[in-house]
Amino acid sequence: MSESITVEQLFHRAHLFITEGQREEALAVLDKIQVEDPAQRRELAYLRAWCSTLGDHWDEAAQFLLSADVNEEPVSDIQALGHTERRRRAHYLLLLGNIAVNLGRYEEATRHYTRCIKFLDERRMNDVNVRIKARYGLGTAYTQTGFYSVALAHYQDALRLCGEGSEHPELPHIYYGLCDAHRHLGNFELAFDYGKKALELYVARSDKAMEGRMYNLLGRICYQMREFQDASYYYTEALTLAMSANRPELIMNTLTALADVRLAEARLAEARRYCEHALEYKDRVTRKHYLGMLFIVCGKVAEAEAKKAEGQLARELVDEAISWYQKAESELAAIEAKTELAEVYGRLAQILESSGQHDRAIAYWKSAYATYSGPEDALL
Repeated sequence: MSESITVEQLFHRAHLFITEGQREEALAVLDKIQVEDPAQRRELAYLRAWCSTLGDHWDEAAQFLLSADVNEEPVSDIQALGHTERRRRAHYLLLLGNIAVNLGRYEEATRHYTRCIKFLDERRMNDVNVRIKARYGLGTAYTQTGFYSVALAHYQDALRLCGEGSEHPELPHIYYGLCDAHRHLGNFELAFDYGKKALELYVARSDKAMEGRMYNLLGRICYQMREFQDASYYYTEALTLAMSANRPELIMNTLTALADVRLAEARLAEARRYCEHALEYKDRVTRKHYLGMLFIVCGKVAEAEAKKAEGQLARELVDEAISWYQKAESELAAIEAKTELAEVYGRLAQILESSGQHDRAIAYWKSAYATYSGPEDALL
């Protein structure tokens, strides 16, 4: 067994122990983990911080949460988060939630954000700005796990807390979340309106990174509305911003999206070229969710090509599509992107069924069905 597999197993075991409340067992596992990879160092610090909060060792948790391993912008003055340890607890839990989202641990994120809000509900503990961030953090986590109506309620509460006007620094992020939730629910006109509001604020604040992400999201709305020319326009704008800022994740995501548009237009040669360009960036991207989405589109392109081919070439393209879907499964199964993982299972089931592999197809149909589950304590 390779060292990397051993490390992944140890991480999985530690997550399991912590979620079951077995703090001492989790710490014993974490003590065995020695890593140099930045992403793994971040996960290790996150888990140690979480263990510390469960033992009410809050300042110990802060040392992990505010370290360079976890926080891209370390806080040099812990007192800035609150004059007492008790007042800082909500901030630490907010940071835990944010880190969990970045790690793709969305269900864990909902635990941290929910606990954060419960601290804020205690007497003389409320901090409106922290509450707003926790609310739209919950919106993000529930969107990623496929509970869009629940996510919408959290985003709407965050918006209400912002009050009137457009000055609040979190407002464009909330508009972004409302846009994405409404898009998933099929409320495309409302999604587009919120997206345009977010874009306007990102442009006004010269936030090029989020401006690019917003163009990407507007492109997805147009794609779902089958307005492919408009989708291509927004994706091209996103790609221009991503290239100028040298942001590999956004570049790869946008090339993936453009491949999906060309596929929908039945321009398969162009779709494959965009996939090939996107794959050039995969080694520079660490987020499994983004890689999973790329591999899904690569599989869709190969599958579409197989339907137009014959004989040995068709069989090779089917095998290629299955391989891409299995790579997507590997990436997405490691996180909690249930909607995308269910799509992968469904696509694998369909293509295996079409190629006569009925037993394997049935197993994937069952996996697709089992991927969805109801949220617990979704609303406070």
